[in-house]
Amino acid sequence: MANFNKVILAGNLTRDPELKYTSKGTAIASFGMAINRKWKSETGETKEEVTFVDIDAFARQAEVVSQYFKKGRPILIEGRL
Repeated sequence: MANFNKVILAGNLTRDPELKYTSKGTAIASFGMAINRKWKSETGETKEEVTFVDIDAFARQAEVVSQYFKKGRPILIEGRL
């Protein structure tokens, strides 16, 4: 059986990315995102659900995220679990 592990998330940053470096010099950016979902219930009432996800980016991507993204900015992430 083949394996497949891919995730695409679109949401807003909940905090500024925190950039750190490992002892070997690899950059790691840690940040959170909020993904909102709106739907109508069976009674017609509009409901909303928020999912919070913690994300780590590595190497050059970490440096770019840290440089250009701040709290509240929309972001699209593609990665794996």
